[in-house]
Amino acid sequence: MGKKALLYTDGASRGNPGKAALAYLIVEDGRIILEHGERIGKATNNEAEYRALIAGLKAAASLDVHEVSVFSDSELMVKQMRGLYAVRSERLLPLFRQAQEAKSMFEHITFTSVPRENSFIKKADLLANDALDSDSNSPLKNVSEEVRVRPIGFVCSPYKAVKDAPCQGRLDPVESTIEIHPQYEAGLVGLEKYDKIFILSWFDQSSRDQLYVENPGRGDSRGVFATRSPNRPNPVGLTLVDLLDIHERILHVRGLDALNGTPILDIKPYHPDIDSD
Repeated sequence: MGKKALLYTDGASRGNPGKAALAYLIVEDGRIILEHGERIGKATNNEAEYRALIAGLKAAASLDVHEVSVFSDSELMVKQMRGLYAVRSERLLPLFRQAQEAKSMFEHITFTSVPRENSFIKKADLLANDALDSDSNSPLKNVSEEVRVRPIGFVCSPYKAVKDAPCQGRLDPVESTIEIHPQYEAGLVGLEKYDKIFILSWFDQSSRDQLYVENPGRGDSRGVFATRSPNRPNPVGLTLVDLLDIHERILHVRGLDALNGTPILDIKPYHPDIDSD
């Protein structure tokens, strides 16, 4: 049976046509495994909706998803993709054809119209509007397009909730596995030579608005950048683990403090000569 996922898409345009953006979320088992928003130049709202759908479908396919359920608050697009409405707009027809081509990448696909109040659609709408609100006059105006991450795999861990995980993985030598997505398997070649590796993960259940952290038992607080707290503006986890075994695209490790399902961003080998005093 192929891998299944939910895809939530949204497009936004200010001016119709005007400055536009797209956004999508890919969800597995109620958890967002990938989210993305970006500006797309000038477009109508319907064009932005289709652009979001196409981008989201391509992203889902890259994650080896075989069955996808698509949700959008664009009733027009959903009914056109289901064949209930004809596409008469000359501006939409090329995008409709691209969407049909992207649709063919999946073994099974459904399209459902949902209200804007849907929590995942609201999240996608926020991503699209955040992209639109980025300061075009800033010297960092392209940062939203340039700073992107895509999970290369995910964690299979005995830790199911935040309260279960240790403060430091090295203090609790529990074994877990990391499953790498098929398209990144070739990147593991040679990693078996190392006993220890660094795992960079995305703590997707962490708070991203915390700048001060209380020190338990010490009665004081520090700026988040002076701590190892998982609650930070960009919740990237860095953990040194023991590499026990690699079987195809499955890594067996010890000492990882990430929760079950945590997205993995990168893996780097540990070199004692450069990584320790």
